[in-house]
Amino acid sequence: MTYHRWGAAALAAVAASAACGGASDRPGATALFDLDVDPATPQTFFSLPFPSNLRVNAIGGPDLRGFPNPKAIPIVADLVAAAADNRGMPAMPVVYFPFDGPLAPRVETDPIPADPDADILIVDLDDVTLVPAVARTLAIDDYLPHPTLAVAPYPGFVLRAGHTYAVVVRRDAGDAAGERLGVPPAFGALARGRTPDAARGVDAVAAFAPLWPALDALGVPADEVAIATVFTVGDVVADVAALSDALLARYATSVAGIALDPEDGADHDRYCELVATVELPQFQQGEPPFDDGGLFEIGADGLPVLQRTETVPLVLAIPKTPMPAQGYPLMLYFHGSGGVARTVVDRGPRPAPGEPPAAGLGPAHVVAEHGIASAGAALPLSPDRVPGAGSYDYLNFNNLAMFRDTFRQGMIEQRLLLRALVDLAIDPGTLAGCTGPTLPAGATAFRFDPDAIVASGQSMGGMYANLVSAVEPRIRAVVPTGAGGYWSYMILDTDLIGGTRDLLSVLLGTPYDELTFLHPGMHLIELAWEPAEPFVYMPRLARRPLPGHPVRPVYEPVGMDDEFFRRAVYDAAAIAYGHRQAGTAYWSSMQPGLALAGLDGIEPYPVADDVAADDGTPYTGVVVQYPDDGIDDAHYIYAQRDDVKYQYACFFASFLRDGRATVPAPAAPGTPCP
Repeated sequence: MTYHRWGAAALAAVAASAACGGASDRPGATALFDLDVDPATPQTFFSLPFPSNLRVNAIGGPDLRGFPNPKAIPIVADLVAAAADNRGMPAMPVVYFPFDGPLAPRVETDPIPADPDADILIVDLDDVTLVPAVARTLAIDDYLPHPTLAVAPYPGFVLRAGHTYAVVVRRDAGDAAGERLGVPPAFGALARGRTPDAARGVDAVAAFAPLWPALDALGVPADEVAIATVFTVGDVVADVAALSDALLARYATSVAGIALDPEDGADHDRYCELVATVELPQFQQGEPPFDDGGLFEIGADGLPVLQRTETVPLVLAIPKTPMPAQGYPLMLYFHGSGGVARTVVDRGPRPAPGEPPAAGLGPAHVVAEHGIASAGAALPLSPDRVPGAGSYDYLNFNNLAMFRDTFRQGMIEQRLLLRALVDLAIDPGTLAGCTGPTLPAGATAFRFDPDAIVASGQSMGGMYANLVSAVEPRIRAVVPTGAGGYWSYMILDTDLIGGTRDLLSVLLGTPYDELTFLHPGMHLIELAWEPAEPFVYMPRLARRPLPGHPVRPVYEPVGMDDEFFRRAVYDAAAIAYGHRQAGTAYWSSMQPGLALAGLDGIEPYPVADDVAADDGTPYTGVVVQYPDDGIDDAHYIYAQRDDVKYQYACFFASFLRDGRATVPAPAAPGTPCP
């Protein structure tokens, strides 16, 4: 992605919020940068900026020894332990600069442009590009013993795996008295090309070496920098892909007990419904829903240790159309929280407020019109697998750390399932009594085309659509619906679970009014959950796919005033994917964020190949806003709105037909796809 300067008006607004007019020559507040103190205690953790390549653990991840846990809260300790498992620094970091005095006030709603003249810079040191930022001045509290400046990428900008970044604070950022910021002596020595006379002076020279030529290239004088940090981003997506690759090589599974659904398997207009099971290895310790445990036990070989197996329900929908010679195209579908395997067929539209969804008219019905088969299995913590499980047990506030491995477990399972589906041969006798599917000449079984796999999912399932697709090379195109993420950002303003802010305030021991995604307590959650953070996976679908993976087109329909994911979350997601917007703009805040990424403007229909991957490969990546239908919340537009269903069906059908995904203008059901 290319980052552009903001226009003059926007830059002026940002400058006004951070200006330090009337400053004298007297140095103001100065950052802490103590290269003699070990930051591995709660009292000294914020004696240096964090994160930093000066503060790495044995596997190259953030050294969190000493992370403050002032009330000795077990949940905080568990999150610290989980976050320490990451290799490399976070792709969605919050950077903390402690100071010795009060700072000029800042709030995270004021964007900081990707411009060399800005007073705070996020710099990709590998190619000397800038990333838009946000910042907040944090007050002293139980976590923060000093006034602290917190800086993060503008929501939706995900740092590139393997790249080294600097976050730079210029002296003109100013303190609370309007004075220019001071420069700590050790950092000043580095800026002058000298080695600080300190225990880690030599290490600091090496860590900061790539910063100075980048500042020169940007025209930023080194002596105008008050403080900076340098860190290298890890690649949790590649790590999860490698982990699941290794487990796929070790474990095999197959579809068992396949049969026509005895209730209504032959009764659907467009498909035959089959039920089956699949035996899947389980790697989470303890018993679901994991009020304790829930983490992987890593063996001497570096892989999770098998804990047990589970028999998982599976539903297949075979179109009532002739099978192509290579097999039916297949949509792998991921249900939402509280969903079950049958969701793929039975989550149709609600005919009126409060009435149950129409059975048989789910996503399988939508795509079967185009000859696309569907498969949906019960995901971890589904009521299909844990009787009585709640809709949000994956978000267990008694055990926040288990979230990461619940989703890693789900990713592993879905990759194993997909391999079993690709290998599956369905005896024609299984479909006896359901007319419509026919075999081509010479074929003896119904199969799925291994080169025509697409994926979709709703809500939690939309998260899985992003996670699984980014690590599974067979998946070629993706439709995530009702799909959020950036959990530390969104969870403070959602109706997903009532009273979330109050609950987190208690769990983290953080004052209610200080809870922001930039606070260390909230960012700790993001650090621990990064291997399961959908936003980190979004750019790996198409813009920066893993080596050997396809550039996947993505259609992202989003609901206005979705009860679970607010507009700001969808605005950020559009940036993370790298999407352009099409259709009617029902809310205005998305375009300014896309402008920061050079993706502003409304694309005309039909939309195809509107964006390009980092390697120049064109693909279709588009976000479309919709209001609710007046019957159900906008979170469910995928089921309620015929125009959304028409668009996602044609998106898949056009891609499977000619390898180029097209999103048409909204149209009535039955309208031919372009």
